[in-house]
Amino acid sequence: MDPKAPMRDRIVTAALECMRERGVGGTTTRSVARRAGVSEGSIYNHFANRSELIVEAFGLATEAIRGRARELEHLVGTGSVEENLVTLMAAVIDFFREIAPIVGSIVGDPELRSWFTEGKVPGQEGGPLTPLTGVVEVSGYLEHEHEAGRLPGRGPWVVCASMIIGACLHYVYLELLSPAGIAGLRPDDETSPLAHSRAVVRALFDAHQEPGHRRGRS
Repeated sequence: MDPKAPMRDRIVTAALECMRERGVGGTTTRSVARRAGVSEGSIYNHFANRSELIVEAFGLATEAIRGRARELEHLVGTGSVEENLVTLMAAVIDFFREIAPIVGSIVGDPELRSWFTEGKVPGQEGGPLTPLTGVVEVSGYLEHEHEAGRLPGRGPWVVCASMIIGACLHYVYLELLSPAGIAGLRPDDETSPLAHSRAVVRALFDAHQEPGHRRGRS
C-alpha cells in the first residue's frame, strides 16, 4: 500500500486486503483502520457506514477485469477469436478465484446485497456495477467479430457471452466445492484454465463455423 496515497484510497485498499484475508464478515472498521494506518473514526469522514466501504472495495477488486473486458474492442480483427477469448477466460477464472469468497459473503448479507440489487454500486462508465457488466463487453466483441466476418451467425451474442462468463464461474465452483475439482467434469488431463477455456470456445463456436471461419481465422 502506498503511504503517500490519498487517505480514502488507502482505506479502500486496506478494506479489500482485509476482505481477501478475512472475508467480509471478518472485515471490521477497526481492522481496516489498523491496516490503512488511520484512526477508525477517520473512516467515517469518507464513508457513511461499513457497507458503503465494503461495496467500494469490491468495486476496486473488479477494476482490472473490467478493464480487460473493455480492451476486447481493440482486439476485433486481430489474432484469432479463439485465442482472444481463451486469454480473456483464463483471466476471468483468476478473477473469480479471487472474489468468490467475497461475493459469497455479500450474497449472504441482505444489507450488502441490496446495494447491488438497488443499483447503488457505481461502475466506471457511470451506470451501476452488475454481473451484466462484463457480459455486455464480451457480447459486443462477439458481434463485432461477426460483422468482420470472423464468426458465423450464432447469436444472440449476449447469450453466448453469458455462457462464456458462466463457464469461468463454474470452473471456480468446481475447484472450491467439488471433491474431484475440475477433473470431475473432464476426467482427462485437460483440466487447466486454458484447456477448459479452449474447450468451451470450441464447443460454442467451432461446430457451427463455416469453412474459412475455423477458430476465428478469416
